[in-house]
Amino acid sequence: ANEPRHERGMRLNAFLSLISLSTQRSQCWSWGISKQPTRQLRHSSSLEMSTKKDDSNSFTFGVIADVQWANKEDGSNYAKTVRRCYRGAFTTLCNAIQWWKDLPTPPLFIAQLGDLIDGVNAQSNESDAALQRALAEFDKIDCDTYHLVGNHELYNFNRTQLAQAAWLKHGNAEYYSFTPHDNWRIIVLDPYQLSLMGLDANDPRRIQSVELLAKENPNVDPSGAGGDWFVGMENAGYKRRFVPYNGGFGSTQLSWLTEELADAGQCKQRVIVLSHVIVHPKACGGGTMAWDYEEALQILYDHNSQREDDEDGGGVVAVMCGHDHSGNYHCDEYNIHHITYCSPLNKGEDGNAYGLVHVSDTQLEIRGVVMDDLIPDVEDRPDVVKRDGDDVSNGVCEGIVLPFGKEGKRLEVVMKKMGIQDGEEEDVKEEEKKESEVLIGEQEVLVEE
Repeated sequence: ANEPRHERGMRLNAFLSLISLSTQRSQCWSWGISKQPTRQLRHSSSLEMSTKKDDSNSFTFGVIADVQWANKEDGSNYAKTVRRCYRGAFTTLCNAIQWWKDLPTPPLFIAQLGDLIDGVNAQSNESDAALQRALAEFDKIDCDTYHLVGNHELYNFNRTQLAQAAWLKHGNAEYYSFTPHDNWRIIVLDPYQLSLMGLDANDPRRIQSVELLAKENPNVDPSGAGGDWFVGMENAGYKRRFVPYNGGFGSTQLSWLTEELADAGQCKQRVIVLSHVIVHPKACGGGTMAWDYEEALQILYDHNSQREDDEDGGGVVAVMCGHDHSGNYHCDEYNIHHITYCSPLNKGEDGNAYGLVHVSDTQLEIRGVVMDDLIPDVEDRPDVVKRDGDDVSNGVCEGIVLPFGKEGKRLEVVMKKMGIQDGEEEDVKEEEKKESEVLIGEQEVLVEE
């Protein structure tokens, strides 16, 4: 019980590495370069499409978040404490596309987690031009790209415009699911169904958002205009999320999520959730979560609790987000991996904020050229494994292994034997207070994300 936490973390990481070695196997795909499987797209207003059957138990997809490119000189946040590499972020996107094209087998799809172009484009009437240049890069790779809606999409375009956008699936309500593999379902969420941005003044979703923020954070003007949103919130804890650059899923979408997970359970499918805004406070600094993240988390937890005794160890495996440019990682008590990817805007052409996710029967492996550029070296992140060319990626790169299902349950047992309990962490209220003290001083950074 008196063993230092970091030493227990080292032993836990060693265990994760053993899992990685024990579960590696030769895997191949039946999908060719130009022949992609038909995907099932599910939404309240969508037709169901057939899903290709496949004997392989693995697939790979690319991932990138918060490119936020603009054809402008490097800038900074309002406080002049964070550099914004606008053109360098575009260079990183181009490098990512080439890296994915050079993989031994092309990715099945790309997950672009939102904020593809920066809001500064709207100020100079360059939104369409910047968007088209970015989309042209994705056209260079022979696979589908799933673009998520982030706050910077809504700085550049309103919901009426997004509803007509060919690069989105629905635009006005951009949540849906698809099945890239018989055993897997990807659920895409829209964390701005409740928002002060992009909605007409008389839209019920906006009216509800105005009422919610008036109750939770009266510093916010109903227009969403900038201001000192954090006055008197030094001890507000996770309530700091009630600001305009975040948003909410809303009851309609959360009801749909419940039904979608139930259907995935009946189909014996594991689930990966994609959302621009973060769903778990420990996967960020505690201020960039969705307004109704607690309700969303409870839905995920209820689903995994019901699936706990299933032979295949199904359920929600991971939630992948952007929004917080610094990135983060957390594995919760329901064995859900919460991954927040770093932004290419941080380092520009000097960074490598892009990667792939290799999905197999027992684990996800996230790989990138430099892992710290993609997911920061936070306390909970598993140890980095060096890769030097295989059937998943070419050349030297780095990976982290995230076990789930039976391997995840083995991990839980080992954690308990090692004395690593979720209850070891600081009292939540005290933790929220500490996070508040740190982040109130960095509010300008969060505002511009």
